[in-house]
Amino acid sequence: MILSPLKIFPSAGHNNKDSGAVKNGYREADLTKEARNNIARRSKAEDLIMDEDWETNSQYQSRIKPGKGSVLLDIHFNSAASLASGTECYITATDFNNKNSLSYKMADEICKITAKVLRIPNRGVKSDNLSQHSRIGILHLGAGVSVLWEICFISNSKDMNSYQANKEELMKKVAEILKKYDERIL
Repeated sequence: MILSPLKIFPSAGHNNKDSGAVKNGYREADLTKEARNNIARRSKAEDLIMDEDWETNSQYQSRIKPGKGSVLLDIHFNSAASLASGTECYITATDFNNKNSLSYKMADEICKITAKVLRIPNRGVKSDNLSQHSRIGILHLGAGVSVLWEICFISNSKDMNSYQANKEELMKKVAEILKKYDERIL
């Protein structure tokens, strides 16, 4: 099945079978699903193709076929020592080496607005080959714009308190950014 290339793909980076990080009373899977759903609520439903909570990342990636006119956002929360703080985004090495790429520009906007709204450090845009994985598969599916977003540190109680207090405003602004980049590609 080939899907329309002119879509937005907000993805919870974790699912019912993969909880992701578990810290400070939070499960990353629950947070990422909530963030994805919050973004979806603020977007036109016909423009969205989302992962299902029961799907593994492999199942989701096999199902979707984002085209060059699409925008893909994979949502995560970081985890490290309790003092680690901030937001960051990952993009492909190719996009990272081209600061004019739409992926780089969207990732940069998302980092800046997240840091501003949550009042946390902006750790910046990074190449996926510098992540804990040598290559982040979902970023290489052929979408016109592909970004993996680490919202903040689930392991930092200050990051999480700010996220909980400001998540509605943040998701509204991120939904606007996704729509903007979807329309730029058209």
